[in-house]
Amino acid sequence: MTALLLSLPGDVLITILVNLDVEDLLCTLQASLENVLAKLYYDYIISFNTQTCHALYVFCASTDYIWHNIKIDYPLNLPHQVITNIHSAELRKHCVEGLRIDHNWRKNPPSLKALSRIDNGGIIEQMQYLPPKWLVSMSRVSTSLRPTCVLSIWDCNTSGDAKRIKHFSLEPHVLSKFSASLSKDEKHVLVVIFNGHAEILRVYHIPLQDSDYLADPDEYISSRIIKNDMAGSVFEADICGETVSCLIAQFRMGRPSYQVLFLDARSGNHLRVDVNVPPPFTKLQIRLFSDSFLLLSGVQSPQNLILRLYDASGFLQKLKNSANIHHDSGLGLGTPCAEYSFSAPGTIHQEYKLTTGNLSTAALIFPRGTNNRLVRFPVRSDGNGVTTSGPQSELRSQTFYRTPAHVDMSPEFIALGPCGQRAVWLERAWNEESDRTGFNLMKGAFSDQPGAISNVGSLIPTYVALPFEVETCQSIAFDEAMGRVFLGLYTGEIYVLNL
Repeated sequence: MTALLLSLPGDVLITILVNLDVEDLLCTLQASLENVLAKLYYDYIISFNTQTCHALYVFCASTDYIWHNIKIDYPLNLPHQVITNIHSAELRKHCVEGLRIDHNWRKNPPSLKALSRIDNGGIIEQMQYLPPKWLVSMSRVSTSLRPTCVLSIWDCNTSGDAKRIKHFSLEPHVLSKFSASLSKDEKHVLVVIFNGHAEILRVYHIPLQDSDYLADPDEYISSRIIKNDMAGSVFEADICGETVSCLIAQFRMGRPSYQVLFLDARSGNHLRVDVNVPPPFTKLQIRLFSDSFLLLSGVQSPQNLILRLYDASGFLQKLKNSANIHHDSGLGLGTPCAEYSFSAPGTIHQEYKLTTGNLSTAALIFPRGTNNRLVRFPVRSDGNGVTTSGPQSELRSQTFYRTPAHVDMSPEFIALGPCGQRAVWLERAWNEESDRTGFNLMKGAFSDQPGAISNVGSLIPTYVALPFEVETCQSIAFDEAMGRVFLGLYTGEIYVLNL
């Protein structure tokens, strides 16, 4: 069979191999290698068959074109890297590790390889994981003077060790929110701090290689906007490269209006752009690409989930090419270049979460009392920063869970990976028959193939005794590619589950 394959023209053989999935290609490699070793063991069979098996192994293993064009349908731990820039040998190693994690993740429940503890301190209000190994946490620490908001950055390598490399208190001391992003050279973390009262918005450019553990945070401020410069409340933020986007709400005569703030973190240039939001809505989420802006909203009547894609390339280019831009009015995002609507009964009480990156645009929806879903929108941004969108007919959804009639289930915290193929959440379930509330850690595996079936179940096997109570969890961060889950507790501890 091997000899027949190698007798084909090279372009035909490549076409066949490229159309295999990753697991089949790896099996072809393994079978070829095993045949070579077996035939070498028997001296009397060392012949053309041995040479052809070896040739097929070398062909599959070393041809960059095959590995750069084969469809990889599970997450890989390759942040800020374009697959075509990676040598086939390195990419193959990532695929082998990714396939092992994918098999485990789809088991119900998956096997827990290791459990480790990080002593963060305070009440851990928010965490965000930045591949390949960085964890950003924000905690609230009570002191004798006043509560303090503390930001920490952790180096969480794959060996299970965690080292805090940055630790500092933030101003103002009221509880804030943050959004973080890793630079392309993986040497800096960009952190946007904001709060619901919009008293201040700060952008920190934090070096990861700096050895100053307790540095003055003011040294890292690259941009700031105080309340005198910006009316309204910031309640959502996202980062793409060196550009920050924030959603701002203003209330005049009891009626809300909304703007998007685009801010260049380096120069401080910013634009405020009007955006129409379909009322009445239940929740808003945003996502910034290098040329586009996404706005996701749940609408109460009719009960729909609406995603709007706006062309923001002109505004973003203006930030980079001009100096001292501070436009606050007269600009608008205009008409969406694409709009998607998904009917979701029960959205008046829903929780939903948008993916955290540009690899896929998907949303988890948890309407009460009805089927939960993952919705995959035909919008994505490629490695060159070009956003593409398809028609409404390409929108896909997967139903993955149905709550029993006597159980009222709601997710407390949701973490959906950037590929939209894995998710974790803390589930609170109130049983009407027993009048009891229980908490469960849940996981989901979702394929992006049409007609695929979701795989949802408990994150932890029932026989595993955890060193903490699940209900003490205050926040969740998720390493989708490596299958690691970070649980932040109100006791000040972070537990890392390696699956």
